[in-house]
Amino acid sequence: MRTEFKYAAILSVLLFVWLCLEFWIGFHDRYVSYLPLTTFLTSLVWSVGLFLEIREKEHTHPALTWNYGKRFRTAFLTTVLALPMLLLSRWIFYDLINPDFFNNVLTQSREWTAAGSGFESSVEMMEDYFEMKAYQTSSLIFNLLTGLVFSLLLPLFFRKKRY
Repeated sequence: MRTEFKYAAILSVLLFVWLCLEFWIGFHDRYVSYLPLTTFLTSLVWSVGLFLEIREKEHTHPALTWNYGKRFRTAFLTTVLALPMLLLSRWIFYDLINPDFFNNVLTQSREWTAAGSGFESSVEMMEDYFEMKAYQTSSLIFNLLTGLVFSLLLPLFFRKKRY
């Protein structure tokens, strides 16, 4: 259980640093159109973190027989433990470090939809989506699903063996 807490904290810190890098590079204002790509790339951080955790857990408990189920439980428990820390770190980021994030994204979305006609409902949807509570909820769901997918897939890359 200690390994799961450790990697949940590591993942939370890494994803917070990733968010700060996105901001400092300019993906939250100048290059906001690339934000979906950088958000997708955060899944690489999840996969590497969970992979390293499973590998460390196997090496610290060599007497156990490691199978798919134990590896899945390890990775998914880490995901569940990381979720509250991730919500807190995002709240800190969007409230203290980059409070203009939502305004920047909404301004860019209005510019995109102004070029075409009949997209007024899209702007309204974006205004509803890019407010703190809705964005935190969707981030929570995205992180849970990302963790679930990698918890299901990563154990397949390990062979069943007894140390």
